[in-house]
Amino acid sequence: MKKAVGYIRVSTEGQAEKGISLEAQRAKIEAYATLKDLTLVEVIEDAGISAKSLKRPGMQRLLEIVHRG
Repeated sequence: MKKAVGYIRVSTEGQAEKGISLEAQRAKIEAYATLKDLTLVEVIEDAGISAKSLKRPGMQRLLEIVHRG
């Protein structure tokens, strides 16, 4: 079975608390992984962090995982 890593993010604290829910994003990723028969190893989260830069903790973790293969 192939492995997958999910990444979820909202750009503001307000969105993290009341907007597009991180839980809803996580549920969609989990459903997709199930549908495609993928092992979801991890779901990485950046809550309330703008996408202006790749220097987000979660994004850095994701890039590290991708580079390691």
